[in-house]
Amino acid sequence: MQMLGLIGKNAARAAEKGAFDSGVSLLVITRDTDLCARIREIVSAWKWTTHQQTQLFQRSDSGHLIASDFPIVVYDGESTEGNWKEALLMLKAAESHPCILLASRVFDPYLWNEVIRCGGFDVIAKSAGREQLTRTLRFAWLWKKRSQDLWQ
Repeated sequence: MQMLGLIGKNAARAAEKGAFDSGVSLLVITRDTDLCARIREIVSAWKWTTHQQTQLFQRSDSGHLIASDFPIVVYDGESTEGNWKEALLMLKAAESHPCILLASRVFDPYLWNEVIRCGGFDVIAKSAGREQLTRTLRFAWLWKKRSQDLWQ
């Protein structure tokens, strides 16, 4: 069921070399500073920017959810307030329709199915190594970019 295998080692190597789009902004909603630092380290090589907030309901000065400003959102279902299913549904309703990744200590087919059902894209195992995180983040961006191209 895991979709991560669709991107081969050549794509992962290209991602490491910065062959993908630069300038992408990524939002990580977590209190887990280690998770955010690991993600930031990976995407900074691609010249992406990472923004962290500790709660879902932060709003910008204009009043909209800050998550609306990002094409990819990593939501840590274990270190934030509330129910992760409701949070994913709220994030999916944002104007930008971000690609949502749920960060979790566990990864199993049941959780993955629930994430998809709630509008998420994939699950990031918090224990995942660098290569696994790289593939997941790159695949999320490729999916988001392709979905934008289809709707334009």
